[in-house]
Amino acid sequence: MTDEDSTREAAYAVLTDETRVRILFALADRYDEAWSSEWPTFSELRTQVGVNDTSRFSYHLTELQDEFVRKVDGRYLPRVAALEIVAAIRAGTYGEARAGDEESDIEQREIDCECLHCDQALVATYRNHQLYVGCPEHGAAVAYPTPPRAARSRTIDEVIDCSLRKHACDVRLLREGVCPHCWGTANLSFPRDSVPDTYLLDDVPYATAACDICWLSYPIPIAHTILGHPAVETLYANCGLGPRDAQLGPHDLARVSDVSLSERDSPAARIVVELRDNQVVFDLDETCSVLDHRR
Repeated sequence: MTDEDSTREAAYAVLTDETRVRILFALADRYDEAWSSEWPTFSELRTQVGVNDTSRFSYHLTELQDEFVRKVDGRYLPRVAALEIVAAIRAGTYGEARAGDEESDIEQREIDCECLHCDQALVATYRNHQLYVGCPEHGAAVAYPTPPRAARSRTIDEVIDCSLRKHACDVRLLREGVCPHCWGTANLSFPRDSVPDTYLLDDVPYATAACDICWLSYPIPIAHTILGHPAVETLYANCGLGPRDAQLGPHDLARVSDVSLSERDSPAARIVVELRDNQVVFDLDETCSVLDHRR
């Protein structure tokens, strides 16, 4: 077992007790208030968590230091790790299934968007923390991990919109070399020789999004590597279209763009986006970073 494995297991072990998790929730709930007042003392935090036994509470609070909680001048502050754990639990991405989670599942239904190959209406579903949009015969147009919280009290169209907006932000970070999930070193690269048979867009050139640290690795159309770029968002907005249109439907970037690869060092690729008599040209390097763009 490596030192990293030991550290990870120790952190998980600390979080197996309900009282410790309640401490993290209590500190997270004080986050906004603490900036204008102060973080809680031992007694204030114990009262907020609802533990009468001082010795028992002290033991659990000590177990959370210094990985998740800091003590400064007699007051207790959450570390970023604590806040992210609380956010993950509330988003529904961490922990066992809870009563009501099944309400987040959205049964398969048709949406107002056609398959690019057979003109059938695409179907969308949300289940098992995954948004899927695709054609029953030709595969997936969108397959994106989406936490249960995103699907609660939202229609399937709203889930699609927020997921695609999140993906555009992810791509923007990847262009800058940052993994949107673990903050590790990540990249976009091309060319990619093959994609899964279940992908709807099977006749366009693909790149690869990958992180050096975590699980992130998937094929992405090269035209989609400019998602989230201000010039792309302005182009679509000027045409009365939004982020969803850039990834799904007849105005999908992969369908309204001409992608050419070069054997030269720079630019390594050129993307010409044609949308309603408007054109924007992007020059990319081998990591899909935008070297230049012009109308």
